[in-house]
Amino acid sequence: MARTTEQKSTLYGLAQTCILVVFAVTVFLAPGTPMLTGGRILRLAGNSLCAVGIILLLVAISRIGQSIQIAPEPKKTATLVTSGVYRWFRHPIYTSIVAVVIGLFLRKPTPGIGIAAAIVIIFLLVKVRFEEKLLRARYPEYSAYMNRSMGILPWADWISRNDGKQK
Repeated sequence: MARTTEQKSTLYGLAQTCILVVFAVTVFLAPGTPMLTGGRILRLAGNSLCAVGIILLLVAISRIGQSIQIAPEPKKTATLVTSGVYRWFRHPIYTSIVAVVIGLFLRKPTPGIGIAAAIVIIFLLVKVRFEEKLLRARYPEYSAYMNRSMGILPWADWISRNDGKQK
């Protein structure tokens, strides 16, 4: 049975929630020996990434306003936001999640947290491909916007810009 776009979008939203909850539980409860050495420097880098991620998250949420939702399908009443932090990042909320996830890993670099962080990041990269397909269909100007802004990770832009096909 083929799922509708709305059903797929809802499933992506539910999956993201579950994956982030599992990541949080892993950070707080998983034991493990740190894989990386660096003590203070890693904690400082982790704290800095977490702070930048949280600030970026708050700025992005304040800019996107009523258009925000966890499901990738744009709301019927949503408008394409391309100003403020969205001028540089197409998905600053996802970018902020990645920054916080990497920051938390650097604070406690155990195998369990590393695996959980990788799962979060990979999931967001997959989700954004689906989301950008929907955004291109909904907003004719989205393709041009993609060419002048960064995706979740600037070095991974080829994934979303080319539907997974390298230039």
